[in-house]
Amino acid sequence: MTTIKREPAQQLSLSARQRQLLDLLIEGKSNKEIADDLKIEAGTVKQHLFVLFRKLGVNSRAKAVIAATQIMKPAMAGQDDSKSSVQKLKSAKVSSKVTGKPAEGYSWRLVSTVAVSIADLNELNPSAISMRDQFLKALRSIIERLVDALDGQVTYLPGGGSVMWFGHPRAHLDDADRAVYLAQYLQSWASHYQKHLGGDQGNTATPLIGVGLASNTEVVAEKATELFGAESFRKASILARHAKALKMPLSDLLTKQIAPMSSAWMEIKSKEGNKEVVVKDVGPIAIVGPSSSLLPDASLRWGGFQFMTTAFEGIESGLAQWLAVESWPPAAATLLTDAIGNYVAGKNYQILRLRTPGSYRRDRALASFAAQIELQYGDFVSRSEKIYPSQGERIAGLVSEIAKAGPLAILVYGLKALEAFKSAIGEAGIDRLASRQILIVAANLQNHGSSQIAVRLLGPKPNSAPFSRVFNLQMPTIDALPEGIQVDFRAMLDSLSPISKELMLRAANEPETPLINILTQMNEPHHKAQACIQELTSSGLIAASQGGGFEFRDLGTAQAIKHLSIAIAGSEAA
Repeated sequence: MTTIKREPAQQLSLSARQRQLLDLLIEGKSNKEIADDLKIEAGTVKQHLFVLFRKLGVNSRAKAVIAATQIMKPAMAGQDDSKSSVQKLKSAKVSSKVTGKPAEGYSWRLVSTVAVSIADLNELNPSAISMRDQFLKALRSIIERLVDALDGQVTYLPGGGSVMWFGHPRAHLDDADRAVYLAQYLQSWASHYQKHLGGDQGNTATPLIGVGLASNTEVVAEKATELFGAESFRKASILARHAKALKMPLSDLLTKQIAPMSSAWMEIKSKEGNKEVVVKDVGPIAIVGPSSSLLPDASLRWGGFQFMTTAFEGIESGLAQWLAVESWPPAAATLLTDAIGNYVAGKNYQILRLRTPGSYRRDRALASFAAQIELQYGDFVSRSEKIYPSQGERIAGLVSEIAKAGPLAILVYGLKALEAFKSAIGEAGIDRLASRQILIVAANLQNHGSSQIAVRLLGPKPNSAPFSRVFNLQMPTIDALPEGIQVDFRAMLDSLSPISKELMLRAANEPETPLINILTQMNEPHHKAQACIQELTSSGLIAASQGGGFEFRDLGTAQAIKHLSIAIAGSEAA
């Protein structure tokens, strides 16, 4: 659990203006909105915040909000003298025992954001305004298709700009990769629109949009469904404005660190002294290369891909090959899937990337997979006139037809990617793919065992592979993220039912209390409690303990989940 310490309220002297700023920060308002509310200049707001952050001992708005909550809580508590602090504490304990519900908390989330900035009109006349309106309508349509297919969120800004993000309210293993793909797609689409459909706009050197990416650890209420004022929004918007002149998406370095193999990343160096370029309020940046660029081969990082020799032999003989990427912790699965994809792309394989939605409902997976195929192979799909008996067989039919143009690698990302894809296309779809030159690579979460990374070769029929071969690989070092959070455990928590999620958070923060006892305190019906235990054991988060009952799979799992939670020092006495 992350705890942010502060000085006692009486030792921290804040002016009336600084307390006003704290109130507005808690509301999630931007510098401009704060300036408007207080009738001061935006530059003055920055000066006030600089002084305030130093007083609070913090270096970001998110941490300032936490510190503000700590400061305000004692003040609010002091207004009520009807109970002593001891009586309040006893009352809180009694209430907790009766309801079995913990107080609402906050948690860390890694949010990856894509921002789009719209170019200004060069001339204000009816024709130019009409063409701009047509472009913005088409842009919004493609954004909504992308966001829906990739299971993201979007908000539209005055002036035609937009902000899209991944990681909240539901995290995925590959949120940064999704953001990179979305940015590449939008930049390519806008360039194509300007060249072929933009009329007079196509004759100008001024780009229609700028695209920026940024990732940041954000503090979010555990039960919040919406996200306001995230730091990644601000950084991505700054980069989007700079990217217009470059005509390529710009990214912060954290996004590059999280998704190193999703793009042919390009460095930016200054003309003076060949130094790295630093954008104010963002830091060092990188260029997101076009999706058509050759991606780096990182197979040696895993000790080599000797297993691919067997897979290639099967594919060359005309039989599809399924590869299950088995890992714990889950984060390594995304990196290895990317690495295999980049490796086979170097062997002239076509690439189809499918990212599973957060919901495991089959209808949602079918809709998402179909939309992603249409986005990546739109021209082929539009020419296809075949009628299929079901959506699952249509997906299998489309990819088998795509494979006729050359060997195809289907990379499926997500916690339960293998099961999601098999369920989506069904047995009929699996049979349809079996005789095609297709490689299917999908994550298959290990629900037992120690930390490991392996590839299981399942052959052309993954549901009937009695002699599957397992190839153990080197577990690479994965760079630590800000605040030490682990995105894979955030994604796992978000995939759970509300009961299971609450149990995991409480158990991680009460290590001395047996897990079953905590579940009993939650006062859930017996059938729901049983379903909760079954869900958690199948997910691999807990296992049966030697002395009876259940416990976390390992200490690392408990610590990772605990670290996602944020405790405000001193709040227990409020």
